[in-house]
Amino acid sequence: MKIDRLIALILILLERDRISARELAERLEVSRRTIYRDIDTLTVAGLPIYTHEGATGGVGLMKAYKVDKSFFTQRDVQTLAAGLKSYRQLFGHKELAYVLEKLNAIHREGGSDLAAGGKFAVDLSLNQGNESLRSLLSLVETAMNDSRYLAFDYADRDGRLSGRQVEPYQVVFKESSWYLQAFCVERADYRIFKLARMRGLQVLQDHFSPREFKPLPMDGGSWMNQDRVDVKIRIHRSVVDQVIERFGEAHVLEMGKDTCLATYPIVNNTFGYDKLLAFGDKCEVLEPPEVRAAFRAYLRGILGRYDE
Repeated sequence: MKIDRLIALILILLERDRISARELAERLEVSRRTIYRDIDTLTVAGLPIYTHEGATGGVGLMKAYKVDKSFFTQRDVQTLAAGLKSYRQLFGHKELAYVLEKLNAIHREGGSDLAAGGKFAVDLSLNQGNESLRSLLSLVETAMNDSRYLAFDYADRDGRLSGRQVEPYQVVFKESSWYLQAFCVERADYRIFKLARMRGLQVLQDHFSPREFKPLPMDGGSWMNQDRVDVKIRIHRSVVDQVIERFGEAHVLEMGKDTCLATYPIVNNTFGYDKLLAFGDKCEVLEPPEVRAAFRAYLRGILGRYDE
């Protein structure tokens, strides 16, 4: 949006004594011709912009126009910038470049630049095989912003498809997956949908009146905890970090030289067995006996597909 770009341009000029049109164009991701037009617009609006020609030339604002920009602390700016950069990685929204420039101009300490990154960084960039997720997220974002219904076919854990029409309210990133919290018209209740299980997602023309939405719990509550049992496993030390990251150090019961004992809660079905299978040959299910037997039968069923 032009207004966002103009605001970002003003803040850059407030922060810098002089800057070239080329650098402005690079930072705002537009052509130099667009920068010249924006400068003309700001000049007509009454901003005291001056220009210098030559190799060391550029544009700037009269010093009398400079204002105090210390509205945010350095930590505030870095926190906001980290979130915006992650958001831009997902959606690729060009206008976020303008917002980041505003933050960069608001507060700079010791010549540092937000582009150099802070102490913590979140990388949500999508790999090549997951680029389709960006289009899904963009459709969901459009529907939420315009309060429009989403329609899609949804595959349950057994692969069965059912048509859904929902009022979208919130997108959540949880344990490497993306979920949509929405009010399902067919079920007349709030539901959580995994984006990767959606098929044929469409933004409908019909609008809905937003409800008083309260985010649904995604902390291992009942929606994730059905039929869950604590499985005791023996795993190699090289994969113990996966247990800690998912459930915490309290689930590591005993640490040995090469292996350790741990509890690993799973849903007692093929979905849970797939979680254990992800450890490969570095995991052995010890108890309860019925889960060990069911997991062994599951493995034999997989092996049977490869028997001649």
